Amino acid sequence: MTLSSLLQGVTVAKMFQTMYGRMVTTHEIEVRAVHYDSRKIQKGDLFVAIKGTLADGHKFIDMAIANGAKAVVIENDAVLPDSFFMHAGVVKIVVGDTRRALAIISGNFFGHPARKLTLIGVTGTNGKTTTTYLIKQLLESSSPSLRGKVGMIGTIEYIVGDERIPATHTTPESLELNQLFVQMVEKQCTHVVMEVSSHSLQQNRVHGLEFAAAVFTNLTQDHLDYHGTMERYFASKKILFDNLPASSSAVTNADDAWGVKIIGNTNGSTLTYGIVQNSDVHASNISLSIDSTKFVIEHQNEKMEIHSQLVGRFNVQNILAACSVGIALGIPKSAIRSGVASLTSVSGRFERVVSPAGWSAIIDYAHTPDALEKCLSTIHDVLPPNRSNKIITVFGAGGDRDKTKRPLMGKVVDTLSDVIIVTSDNPRTENPQTIIDDVRAGIQRNENVYTDVDRRSAITKALSMAQRGDVVLIAGKGHEDYQVIGTTKRHFSDREIVGEVIAAYVR
Repeated sequence: MTLSSLLQGVTVAKMFQTMYGRMVTTHEIEVRAVHYDSRKIQKGDLFVAIKGTLADGHKFIDMAIANGAKAVVIENDAVLPDSFFMHAGVVKIVVGDTRRALAIISGNFFGHPARKLTLIGVTGTNGKTTTTYLIKQLLESSSPSLRGKVGMIGTIEYIVGDERIPATHTTPESLELNQLFVQMVEKQCTHVVMEVSSHSLQQNRVHGLEFAAAVFTNLTQDHLDYHGTMERYFASKKILFDNLPASSSAVTNADDAWGVKIIGNTNGSTLTYGIVQNSDVHASNISLSIDSTKFVIEHQNEKMEIHSQLVGRFNVQNILAACSVGIALGIPKSAIRSGVASLTSVSGRFERVVSPAGWSAIIDYAHTPDALEKCLSTIHDVLPPNRSNKIITVFGAGGDRDKTKRPLMGKVVDTLSDVIIVTSDNPRTENPQTIIDDVRAGIQRNENVYTDVDRRSAITKALSMAQRGDVVLIAGKGHEDYQVIGTTKRHFSDREIVGEVIAAYVR
């Protein structure tokens, strides 16, 4: 593709294209491929220098040129003089924001595959993953012709037709996003449901994409190590809704304090859902058990009786979100009702494992104060009011991440658990004991509180303490099958450890 075609729609502040006194026009330059990783550059490629969290691509421009880059897109004009590019025979393109430029260039390079798909974006602190799976399942169950044709992008995996690809990012960079969209189009996908993270919105990874529907689940404390304040965190999420076209639908949680604010400037038509507040799609008559959930959905004076195998009040919210998307997309309510009945739980999201000894383990990804509170409140909801059963919670907090939420997590677990074991999550480069101490600062009591840096040991201890009727919540990692200690990623699965303990009991 020519460089001029790649730059369609990109606001260029400066272009230096003098090579040994000869002017080169962009429509004469053929670009073989586009990369933002200098190590992947080959002869004839375009390199886009983006500023990452840990590294700045501007520091690797010379490497990209040495590897054969024909043109370079930068946002810091002063990083290398024009003369450097002239003698290297490379076109220097200066833009205001290289991430935004990368999104536009990627779309141009791959032929705008997203325009051939119906995009549904889900954002929020908690519930994104479950809600995306539910929307995908609901679309497929309500219209059998869509089976295998609803792609998905999220925290756990990317689903392209029948292929499942382990996720590297919740929302990939724009270049990888467009590559995934191309594959989905090739596999005859018509819809894509994707988690849209605050990082991806702040970093323009989804810039230029037109969503048919966007969903807001909730906003609670997380990622403040990156965003700094809740207001900035919210502002990142709001980008999705502020950029919706008039033809789209903005679906939001009316029960969340930020839910109405996020649709304040949207051009899309709005649809609210909720349990407590007045909303367009409302849940009532909620009945919770350890095995299932029953409730009624009301919309425009119509009622749908819902029976789902998903457990917990927070899953009522997730189901409401998915049903609201179905309504927004024009799916008949009869199809939505039958679709909800077939919805299945998501790996590592309130995943229940029952032991032959009579206790249950709940494996969940909860790693924020709000998510922990929802998980534990759900367990309280489904246990008898005058219970003798114990709730044992094993959890930790991630290293090199928002430290201010650690004591808040401890406080929640202190309030809602009978026995607490604080352990490691992904400590990364922090001292695991320091993280545990930060969490422990939010726990006021001393009885039935234990700490253990070794997560395997902590989980085994919790399960050994459990008796018939007890519930052990193992929180923080959910679907993850690894643990990051230092800079090393090691195989580790909460689910496997529970399985080993149960297998030992059976023997």
